[in-house]
Amino acid sequence: MTIDFETIQRSTIWVLVAIGIIGVLAAIVIKKIVGKIIALVLAAVLIFLGWQQRQKVIDFANSVKGTTCASSTTFVGIEVKLPDSWCQP
Repeated sequence: MTIDFETIQRSTIWVLVAIGIIGVLAAIVIKKIVGKIIALVLAAVLIFLGWQQRQKVIDFANSVKGTTCASSTTFVGIEVKLPDSWCQP
């Protein structure tokens, strides 16, 4: 099998242009997919941290229920005030 010089001279440019276009399209698609994956991972991390903080506050509240509630806890760095009915005077 042989290919003549003129076929290579005419065809190669179009093959290279096609490869370039496919590369650009692939980069755009991959960028969008990676962006979505990053957004999903970030959302999952935030949900996990929020759930952990919530559970920490609930566990603390249950541990001091019926006491004087002299100590306090935080939720994402914000101090949490338990209801007065939760604590003994």
